[in-house]
Amino acid sequence: MKKKRGMMIGAIVLVVVLLFMSFRTTLFDPLGFRVKQALNISSSTSSDDEPIVFIHGFDGSNWTFFTTTVRYSATNFATRSLTLLVRENGDIEASGVYDKGMKRPMIRVNFENPRSIIPNNATWFSKAMDTLKSDYGIEKVDIVAHSYGGLTFVNFLQKYNYQSDSYPKVDKFTAIGTPFNGSSVSSDGETPYDLTATGPKKESAYFQEMMKRKAKIPANLQVLNIVGDLDDGSRSDGPVAVDSAKSAAFLFSKNDYREVLFTGRFAQHSWLHANIGVDREIKAFLENNN
Repeated sequence: MKKKRGMMIGAIVLVVVLLFMSFRTTLFDPLGFRVKQALNISSSTSSDDEPIVFIHGFDGSNWTFFTTTVRYSATNFATRSLTLLVRENGDIEASGVYDKGMKRPMIRVNFENPRSIIPNNATWFSKAMDTLKSDYGIEKVDIVAHSYGGLTFVNFLQKYNYQSDSYPKVDKFTAIGTPFNGSSVSSDGETPYDLTATGPKKESAYFQEMMKRKAKIPANLQVLNIVGDLDDGSRSDGPVAVDSAKSAAFLFSKNDYREVLFTGRFAQHSWLHANIGVDREIKAFLENNN
């Protein structure tokens, strides 16, 4: 009886191992790259995949996109790579591992002060981007930003990255729940900032500033805008109104702009970046080479 039980357990273990081996994942790839670097072995070939740079929003942290990177690794879409912590004085603390042979490296940029104003965030982000190019030789990246992180990126793009060779070029930008035209929300779904066919009825100070510098946004920047609506009458994801997020349509090139609306409880602002449907949209967007 014990022999049969042992054989059964062994068979189950074997099946589990075979199943695990049949599903490719990058979850453990960073360990292999760490060993290679410790042995001073560099990849002989470069991956064609551009790194994904994640930017958290107001009061965000390293945990904002932590589960995202785990999910992307588990499904063999991308590889967890670097974490860059930008101090208030502009110093960078890097952790993790980067190798040019990684499959779509995921890099999280965090700010020591996550509650600062957008211009400060943009300055700090420029330090991180400079580090990626000067220290790691990264020439191109894709950006995924949550909430105020989207405003941080646009501010950086318009003030620092315009026709600059100091930073990696950005091909694709994904905004998740970004309040492009302020954070005014009402229970009945109507605000002074609601959209018309020609633009917002009222423009926030940040939106006005972004529109003034619209020409400094690269004409070929591809944009995916993820918008959330709780479907509770407020026409918002909680803190961000649908029309505020959708105001991005007037900021970016129409030919390279795509908008996806998610509704229901998992379209809540802080749940959007943990939404499996959002994952699918971002993956498809980044994998599309058109």
